[in-house]
Parts: sequence; structure tokens; C-alpha cells
Amino acid sequence: MPALGDRIRALLGRRSEAKTIISVQNDRRVVLASILLLLLLGLPLWWTTTRVYRAELPVAEIAVFAPDQELTVPFSFYIDAPSMTVATEAIEHMAQKLIDEQRTAYTPDEWRVRYTARIRHKAAAPDVPGHYTLRLREAARTAVDFDADRVAHVSISESATKRDAVVAKLVADIVAKEEHELREKSGARRALKYAPEYSVAFTLLNEDPVGGAAVNWDIEHAANAFVRPFVDTLRPLAKLAVSTQVLHHAGPPPVKPLAHENGTYLTPDMLPHFANSPWWNLASTDPIAPSINFILYVPALQSQPLRIIDDAKRTSATNAFVVSQWGGIAIANLPADTKAGASVVISSDELQKYFGIFIAQLRELVGIRNDTPLQPSTRVTVRRATATGISAWELDALMRRWMVANRQTAITTLQSLVRLVESMENMVVMDEIKVQVDQSLSALRSIPQALESHLRAFELAADASNSAEGAFFDPSMVSLLYFPDQHKYAIYLPFFLPVTIPLLAAIKKAIRKAPPNDDSQPAVSDDKKKD
Repeated sequence: MPALGDRIRALLGRRSEAKTIISVQNDRRVVLASILLLLLLGLPLWWTTTRVYRAELPVAEIAVFAPDQELTVPFSFYIDAPSMTVATEAIEHMAQKLIDEQRTAYTPDEWRVRYTARIRHKAAAPDVPGHYTLRLREAARTAVDFDADRVAHVSISESATKRDAVVAKLVADIVAKEEHELREKSGARRALKYAPEYSVAFTLLNEDPVGGAAVNWDIEHAANAFVRPFVDTLRPLAKLAVSTQVLHHAGPPPVKPLAHENGTYLTPDMLPHFANSPWWNLASTDPIAPSINFILYVPALQSQPLRIIDDAKRTSATNAFVVSQWGGIAIANLPADTKAGASVVISSDELQKYFGIFIAQLRELVGIRNDTPLQPSTRVTVRRATATGISAWELDALMRRWMVANRQTAITTLQSLVRLVESMENMVVMDEIKVQVDQSLSALRSIPQALESHLRAFELAADASNSAEGAFFDPSMVSLLYFPDQHKYAIYLPFFLPVTIPLLAAIKKAIRKAPPNDDSQPAVSDDKKKD
């Protein structure tokens, strides 16, 4: 047995000795092969499988748009004066000169929008936005009467030499007033931002049906009679999705009305805190469309009559108020002889005054001004569209305001998207995003050529804004805003460390065992000498 053990140890010793002669170069070859395999196959495979796809955005084309790039919006006025002689070219020249004189200088970062006037001698204008008829007639005094449609009846008492100047001033006042309001953004803080669709909810809110009266309303007939005409008229610009509901047990408002000998009242500083929307459960059925809430509030019997007074202690004529960019509230006091436990139904006729208030509030919330096209005065009469709630002059002005706003929104959103993509090199930019950006750019380029039709220009601006915001808020874009580089390191390190550490150890070992670089021959073992 000892002899067998000696022979095994001798054999292992020879194998170990043989390895020491040739293993160094073999180990080096294995290490080099592993490194080459990692570099030639591993890295390209890793790069291909982890590469972030980025569709090329038209950065240069987006950068072309700037605030100092002027947008010219033409108004067309048609002179209908069969019994008069007017010089249309002279009127247009004088009107444009007056418009330019009333225009103040632009600030460096202000978007340039320039309204112009065109005068045409024709019987009547086509019934389309941006085209208006001026019907001239001789009268004892100069005055103008604006119909609810796109017609103005102009009475002129001046001689023929001054007639053109009167018409030119009227045209200039209409155009310059709207351009000034656009630049000043009058009423913008109360008005909602444009959206293709709004969710409009009318709510009957009863504060205390247990200790008071059970109140209901004839809402279906009232909505069809008083709201539907306004909705249909505004449909070319935006869709209003109308819904109604009744909420009982609303509970007391967040602010307690102040007591008065004839009831209770609210002061102006209490009104912003009166809308207790979290407790009133006014959630919209549409999670995307902006919500506009209108509440007919029935206070508890012990608080009635509840009134709104101003700082001068005057009672509000409407007993209602507007909440900026939210909606409006009207207070409905029940008849004085209403007893606790009674059932009260507010009829359609009774709802007419409240819905007249709601329509006025809705006009304000979407940005319609009451002095369009001119401020009423002793010489200016502006007829209201009582049937629809919005005149053609007001609809056109709102269309142009939204068109300009949507165009600016589209441009600024596209430029913000470019800055975002350039600042985050690992952000995915899918082809769908590039398609939306291209669609927005195409619509923006088409707007100046389409301004002969204000409705078409508005549609293009709305499409440009919707496409730009769709690209910016795409889920694939938004998700990477919250995916920093540290997350990637945490994901890849568990995969690479188990492979990298042994490889580095093998490289270190191969370097330490490398033979010296000299001319000496390697030693020959005793076994090879015997052979």
C-alpha cells in the first residue's frame, strides 16, 4: 500500500509539474478569449437590447416660430349703401390708419397679433365668421345699431365728404377694441382655458331637507328650453356635455351667514369660501373634460331669506355669484309661508330666472364679453341674442380669442417638448409622438393661409394645440420624467457584477503569472530529459 500511495503522489506531482510549464500561456489565451468574447458579443448585445429609441423630432422647424412672428387676422366689412356713394378704398385706408394709431408698442416677449380691416362694396356679407355687413342710411343723427347676427345698421347724418370718415372710425373702433382686449387678456383670470369639451353640471342643492322642505325641480324642460340653444350655438367651437342632479342633506356651508332682522346675508369676502365642493360631492362623470358647476342652493328654512350684499350694503339683484374657473352659485329662497316637512317643486317658469343667471355666468366663464362689438352708449345699441344666449358678434370674438390662444399654446408646448427631450438623453421618443408633432406643425403652418375663414383657422389652431399637448403628455414621455440614472444602475448591477468580478480576478491572476520578457528558454523537466 505505501508503494501505491507513492506512485499516485508521483503521478500527481508530474501532472502538476507539467501544468506549470504550459498553463501560463493557456490561461492567458483563455482570459484574452473571454475578454474578446465580452467585447465583441456581450457589449453589442447589451447596447442593442438596452438602447433607447428616439424618433427624430423636427427641432429646426419648431424653432422657427417665435413671439415676434406676426399673425395678421383680417376682418371683412361689406358696405350696403344703395342710396349712398362711398369710397371703399379710402375707408379702408383711413380705418387701418386709425387701428395702427391705437395699437401700443409690443413688449419683447409678447406674441404679435395684428388685426386688420378690409372694406368691400357689396350688398351683404356671407353669413360666416369674420365677415360683417354695414347697412348705411341717412338719418337726423349718427348712431349704430348692432343686430344679434353679423349686421350693423349705421345711421349717418354727416355730409358726403365726412361720411367715409364716420364709417372708417366705426370699423377702426370695432377692430381695435377687440385687438386691445386680446392683448390685455381681459377677464382671463375668471375664464377657463380652452378645451374641446366641457362637462357642465347643474345641481339642485338642499341644505336641510329634514328640518326644512323637500325640494325638487322641473329640470328637464328647463334645460331644453334655456340651456340647449346656447349649447347648440357654441358647438362649432366646443362641446358642452350637460348633466343634472339633486343633492339632499348638503349640510351647512363652510361660512355661517350673518344674522339680520329680515333673515341672513353673505358679504363679498365670504363668497369665495361658500362653495363647499368636497362635502357637496360634485364629482364630474367625465375625468378628462374640465368641469363647470352651477348650483341652485336652497338654504335651511331658519336661514331664509339668505341674501348677498356688497360692500356698500346693497342687496345683490341676482342673489348669485361666480367662482373663477369653477362655476356659479345662485341662492333660491323658498316662499315665506313654506313649512317644515313641505314638498316644493320649482317649476320650469320659476327656473327661467335662475337659468338666465347661469347662462350669464357661463358666458363669463368661457370668456364672452358683454360689450361686444362696442360698448353700448347713447349712440351705440347692441342687441342681445335672447334666444341663444350668444350673438354672432360674440361667437366670432370668442373664436378669434381661442384661435390665438391655441396657436400660442401649440407653439410653446412643442418648444417645451424639444427642450425636455434634449435635456434627457435617455428619454424614449416613439414614432407616435413624432406623428403628433408633425400634425401640430402642419396645422400651425396652415393657419396664416386659412385666416380668410376664421372658423377654419380656429379649427387648425385647436388641432395644433391638441396634438402638441397629446405629444407632450404621452404616457411614454411622462414615465421617464421620474426615472433617473440611479434606477438603471440598480437594475443592471446585479447582472453585471457576478460576471465582471471573476473576469477581473482572472485578468489579475494572468498578469501576475506572466513570464518575464527575456531571451532565456524555459526549463525542461526531468521527465522530458529522460524521454
